[in-house]
Amino acid sequence: MNIPSILIILIVALWLQYEIRKTKRLANKKTEDYWKRENQSNLTRRLDISNLDYISIPLDKLPMSDHTDATINSYRDIIHKLSDKKILNLTGITNTELKLKYGVSNLNSLSECDNNYTTLVSMLHKWGEALYHKNNIPEALAVLEYAVSCNSDVSKTYKLLAIIYKEHNTPEKIDTLIHILSYVKLLHTDTVIDELNRIKSV
Repeated sequence: MNIPSILIILIVALWLQYEIRKTKRLANKKTEDYWKRENQSNLTRRLDISNLDYISIPLDKLPMSDHTDATINSYRDIIHKLSDKKILNLTGITNTELKLKYGVSNLNSLSECDNNYTTLVSMLHKWGEALYHKNNIPEALAVLEYAVSCNSDVSKTYKLLAIIYKEHNTPEKIDTLIHILSYVKLLHTDTVIDELNRIKSV
């Protein structure tokens, strides 16, 4: 093995060693920062959360009448029960962040509000989808559009609404959905927007 080859191997080995140490330092720093914030959050005093942006379900604007389909009625009933509960969209906010902002003693209440939100947007999608498959389009639109007004993080809701808009000759409304997706916290937002554009152009 000639000298240049040995130097190359040595340089590569030193570089790898440097990268490994750097990665380890960054990981240790990240872990240290996390526990620092976590410990601080557990000492944060309770704040008043009565004036947060709670979601109110407008039952008078949703199709609450009995349906011939028992499954559709079951989705409606779940939404009706949720209307008496506190609901908050806390998507993307960690427990540590919640404790730092509102106090550790509020965590259980806030988690319950967040769970109610998850149930809300999930049930709204299932309800709207079931109505769509029964060809109850105005009712499906009322349910799905309300879900979007809650900044639903269920990507299928946006796709189904886009399909309905396309099928009923209002494709321009898909642009509104795309605009909404620009600030909704959604996984794979770009992929969903591409899908909406595809639906619009078909």
